[in-house]
Amino acid sequence: MTKRLLGFLLLIAQPLAAQAPATSKKEEGPQVRFLAERVPPNLGDVVMQVGDNKSTPFPLPVNQLSEPQAASARAFTLKTADKGAPLCPVTLPEDGKSFAVILVLAPPSGYTPVVVRTDDPDFKSGDVFFINRSAQTVLGKVGDTKVGLRPGEARKARPTNPVNNTYYDVAFGVQEGDKNRVISTTRWPIDNLQRSYVFFFTTTDGTTTFRAVDEFLPPPTEKARASN
Repeated sequence: MTKRLLGFLLLIAQPLAAQAPATSKKEEGPQVRFLAERVPPNLGDVVMQVGDNKSTPFPLPVNQLSEPQAASARAFTLKTADKGAPLCPVTLPEDGKSFAVILVLAPPSGYTPVVVRTDDPDFKSGDVFFINRSAQTVLGKVGDTKVGLRPGEARKARPTNPVNNTYYDVAFGVQEGDKNRVISTTRWPIDNLQRSYVFFFTTTDGTTTFRAVDEFLPPPTEKARASN
């Protein structure tokens, strides 16, 4: 009798276990990549901190975006890894799961963050994100797209009208009183697998210049190509 009862209980337990709801996978937090305008000497690695929770230490790059870092919350403080010195607070928008945090120097120490949502459908391959850190108004033209940036401004732009569908004519200048002075003319090749971040800043001798950092994107999936 005992063996029959045990067998019966095992028989009915199997379908009940099969019907038990699966434990839902915890949603991953936002992914953040960092890019610094400049990095002071001996800064060392940094961490993202929320309360007592710290991320794994990582370096701040200046020539490319960092590897994605998982944020445990949408508001955190960036600190030095060795001494825990705060560099800046960062707050991510509620919308989006992927971000670039562009760090511009904020004297006497630390940074001011510029947060860019990198999974924004309006921030596409080939686009340019401009940041004017200079003391002058910057004027630019990428193909037929015109850009004007007052000191401290930042915005996205989409180049238009490439030459022979191969490259864009690019020119940058600054306002000096009633006149405009050209600081650079060049050509940018079309690359559908990257977008760029361009910093304008003032050098120690008072000259306004710029540098560009490219973000390389993965090839679009078949689904993404079909939807375009």
